[in-house]
Amino acid sequence: MTEKKEVKSLKEQYMESQKNAFFREVAEEVKAEKISIIWNTYKNYIIGAIIVILGITICNNWYENYKKETSLKEAKKFERILSAKNTSVDGKILELKEFANTAKFGYRDVAYFNIYSMQIENQKIEDAIQTLQTIIDNSTDNTFKNLAIVKLGNLISFIPENKIENVKTMLSGIGKKQPFYATAQFVLGTIYIRENNLASAQKIFEEITDNESLPISFKSESLNILNFVKASEAKAK
Repeated sequence: MTEKKEVKSLKEQYMESQKNAFFREVAEEVKAEKISIIWNTYKNYIIGAIIVILGITICNNWYENYKKETSLKEAKKFERILSAKNTSVDGKILELKEFANTAKFGYRDVAYFNIYSMQIENQKIEDAIQTLQTIIDNSTDNTFKNLAIVKLGNLISFIPENKIENVKTMLSGIGKKQPFYATAQFVLGTIYIRENNLASAQKIFEEITDNESLPISFKSESLNILNFVKASEAKAK
């Protein structure tokens, strides 16, 4: 037999709704009181935190705007120097050096790489080596720094014997997860061949050819050098 559900009278329903309303009011008051206590206790810290957050946000916005405006100005100046038809190469190099002294946000390194390229084109190898060294010593970007090290390694024939070990140390110091690691290893391998250190060269070029993540053309060139190294070792035995 089904149990009948008790139907409350209007009076009972009204009293229950009033009781629930009372409990809600009490809960809200308690909640408001807790918030008031927390505010009175920690208001200085809360205000301080808000001020800090607003300050950081304002500074970040200012910095981003400053970076954007500065980059645009430097881009225009950089393009003007390179595109000047009536300025000699030496004149452009001087202007780029002056530009690099104050340039920010990557343009400093880009300016020096352009100086390096102009010096190479004009057979000023010693000046080019010095420019690369400037990038290596001062760049805060590993991509630019490692690229300069690789280019320095390519000029090993022009570097004094007492400084070659330093170049090899810089090349081998480029980690596997860093930009230009494989290229640095390739250059280091060619230096070992130049020094007739065929065992070290073979180890490097074997690693490159076994690396599936590298471009096929790069691996193919490395394989050709590896075969040359193995043939040279066989001939020497």
